[in-house]
Amino acid sequence: MKTCWMLLFTACIVLPACARTPQPLQQGQIGTAAELAAHRGPTSPESIHLYRDRVPPDLADLIPLAEKWGISDDVLRDEMQERATAAEKQAMGDALKDRHARITAWLDSFPQGQPMSDEAAAFMYMQVGADEMGLMQ
Repeated sequence: MKTCWMLLFTACIVLPACARTPQPLQQGQIGTAAELAAHRGPTSPESIHLYRDRVPPDLADLIPLAEKWGISDDVLRDEMQERATAAEKQAMGDALKDRHARITAWLDSFPQGQPMSDEAAAFMYMQVGADEMGLMQ
C-alpha cells in the first residue's frame, strides 16, 4: 500500500511538470512569437549606444529614443511595446511628431545595397515601432 501511494505521489509531481515543459525549437524551426518567448523566457533588449556624430544634428535630440525604441528583433520590440506605459508611448509620439519625413530622408540618403549604420538602423526600427503603435503622424 505504501508503494502505491509513493507511485501516485510521484506521478502527481512529475506528470504536470512534464506537461508544462515545452520541447525546445530545433535549429531552423519556425515558431510563433509566443513559442519563441516561452523558449527564450522574459528578456529585455540589450541597450545600445549610438554615436552623436553619426546622426544628423537636427535629429541628435532623438538619439535617446532611438537607443530605447530602435529594436530590430520583432519579438523583443513587441514585448517592449506591450510593457510600455501610455505616457511612454505618448512621449515618443510627441517627440517624433512631424519628424518622420526628415528621418526617412536621412535613411534614404544611404547608398542602395550598402550596410546601414547602427544609428540609422536604430532610427529605422524606432519608426517601425512608432508605426506598429499607431504613432506615425
